[in-house]
Amino acid sequence: MEKLNQNAVALAFGITMALVYVACLVFVAIFPLQTVIIVENYFMHGVDISSIAAKNVTLANSLVGLVAVFFSSIVAGYIFAWLYNWFGENV
Repeated sequence: MEKLNQNAVALAFGITMALVYVACLVFVAIFPLQTVIIVENYFMHGVDISSIAAKNVTLANSLVGLVAVFFSSIVAGYIFAWLYNWFGENV
């Protein structure tokens, strides 16, 4: 079984999730709150978020969220690739 490059997987996953975050951010910014709530309720498997939903998209919050998603996804991607390689050798 071919090994994954852990750094490449980590970076690819971080960038992918950052792009998903930006797409979600744009969606929240341009659509009415009620539309966002309906879509999010589908993503959350029917959990009603209407009581906690607010449309307070700020640049500072968006940047902090983007950085947090990017770096946590890098960690998750690295762990995924490490586990994949480990299982490939040991299972």
